Amino acid sequence: MKKIFTFFVIAIVILAGCNSSAATKNHREEVRKANLSIWLPEWQLKSNIENVGNSYEGLQSLRVFGAYFDGNDKPFLTETAAKVYEHMHDNYRDSHTILLTFINDYVVEGRPSVQKDGTLLHRFVKDEQARKKHINDIIAMTEQFPVDGVEIDYEKIAKEDTANYILFLQELYEVLEKRGLSMHVVVVPSFPFENPLPDGPSYTVMAYNVHGYHSGPGAKATFSFLDQLLVRLEKSNQQFSIAFATGGFTWPKSGEITALTGDEAEKLVASTNATIKRDQNSHAIYFHYNDNGMDYEAWYADAETLQKWVAYVQEKDPKYEHFVLWRAGGLSAGAIEWIAAQQQ
Repeated sequence: MKKIFTFFVIAIVILAGCNSSAATKNHREEVRKANLSIWLPEWQLKSNIENVGNSYEGLQSLRVFGAYFDGNDKPFLTETAAKVYEHMHDNYRDSHTILLTFINDYVVEGRPSVQKDGTLLHRFVKDEQARKKHINDIIAMTEQFPVDGVEIDYEKIAKEDTANYILFLQELYEVLEKRGLSMHVVVVPSFPFENPLPDGPSYTVMAYNVHGYHSGPGAKATFSFLDQLLVRLEKSNQQFSIAFATGGFTWPKSGEITALTGDEAEKLVASTNATIKRDQNSHAIYFHYNDNGMDYEAWYADAETLQKWVAYVQEKDPKYEHFVLWRAGGLSAGAIEWIAAQQQ
């Protein structure tokens, strides 16, 4: 009887261990899989098409980036942006959500373009009449370029415009909902999250730009930055998707900072025989190289970096399920493979 009892105890322990291992494996797989979407910049037609074609299985929505504004404050697509839209609409409209992103960039032929123009945004939202006109212009674009939804990526919102901007979001959502179109909103990490946002739209926060043109060398996102951002998001009445940035930058010892796609960064490593290192504070890759007598320091996010950032956020709080990537166009082979593997 004692032997039988001992056998059952051992069997229970083994089964418990197996169940624990299975649970751990399932948890790891759950963390590894991510609900991903991606932005498609209008200046990367060919590589957008190639990148999406090789990774579409792991993508939920394709976000055409996007609609700029002309001298009459009306939105328009560049010729290349229209081609990006047409390809995505013709090839993926039955399997993916196609969104059109509106950006408050002021682009007028013969004049310097202004990115994230706060004065343009002020004109859009300053009063009820201005908001109604702007909403009508957005709707007209969705009729010209049929999509599943609209995304608003307006930045440099002046403090005095915040209340009217939030009114604009509510008013636009009501119009889009009646037309059966979804609405999505992108905000920067410094957004005043204590301000209640309208229910209905889906919200995305940019979890990048820690280092870039404005700074010295470093990763686009760090773990301490992510910690601070998640605390800030708790002030909001809304749930957010998290946007991460692919690629990186290269900093010369003196001179102009240059953006790098993941593919460009990896080709640069190969051509210079650089030794890569992985930063403990961000899991990003960095390396040093010399080109024509000039010393450079480069940082970028590879597939392992992106996976680590996703896992880090999900481990902090599993409610974050959806992630958006900035951007397609020049993705490394590893990043493409990782995105495709996120198929649900």
